[in-house]
Amino acid sequence: MKGVKGVIIVASLLSNCISSSFAASIPLSRKEVVILAPPTEVINGHPTWSEKDLVTGPAFNASNPDAPTITVGPTKILGRQASSTDTTTSTFSPTPTAYTSRVGKFSRDMLKITNDLRAIHGSPPLVWNKTLAAYASRQGRKCDFRHSHGPYGENLAGGGPMNNPVWYQWYLYTEVNNYDWNEPGFARDTGHFTQLIWKSSKEIGCAWIAGCANLSYQVWCEFSPAGNVSPVIHYVENVGRPNSGIPEAPPTYDPLYK
Repeated sequence: MKGVKGVIIVASLLSNCISSSFAASIPLSRKEVVILAPPTEVINGHPTWSEKDLVTGPAFNASNPDAPTITVGPTKILGRQASSTDTTTSTFSPTPTAYTSRVGKFSRDMLKITNDLRAIHGSPPLVWNKTLAAYASRQGRKCDFRHSHGPYGENLAGGGPMNNPVWYQWYLYTEVNNYDWNEPGFARDTGHFTQLIWKSSKEIGCAWIAGCANLSYQVWCEFSPAGNVSPVIHYVENVGRPNSGIPEAPPTYDPLYK
């Protein structure tokens, strides 16, 4: 997938226990759908994205590329069992619910998974920033799954039926398997990973958005200062080699976000 541009829709076959051989061999279980917005690159001090090209899975409706959808509905939506009409192509459109900067399970869990993954690469822990989290919430509640083009580094992931934001953060980290340590630098199939572990980033704030009609589950994370800063020397300085393999996958389901 090296060098792939644009919004990436990944139809994967995943289980709740995936080893470091993730990229080469994926266990055959149920089909999952994950949508990733293209990663941020900072060029001449300005966050930059390329969202013109799309690489899609077989379920993607290319007739409307500005509103990517999935046809697999979540198993639960906002506290109730999903019905047969609750797919991302239906008219189901509740007011989205967001979990953000409140002191509680979401902020603790997101900070822990992020800092655990950063530690694998010798990156210092981030601290939670409520301003970043509130920004992520405001953007995500618009139900427009595209980059905000704000001043921060920004990672976006979503899909269904997985409803655990910690799992999505772990999933973004698995891009480590695509990173070319002999040719460090920015690539669109590793840019979420490099932002996640970028040593010079100090703060993070995330939002979990549930209930948008076009993409039922979304996680938005803002990083400051932004990572993925060109030129290549910054990648050498900020993206350290791992001291262990990819950790076991978190559960795909969390009852808090049902």
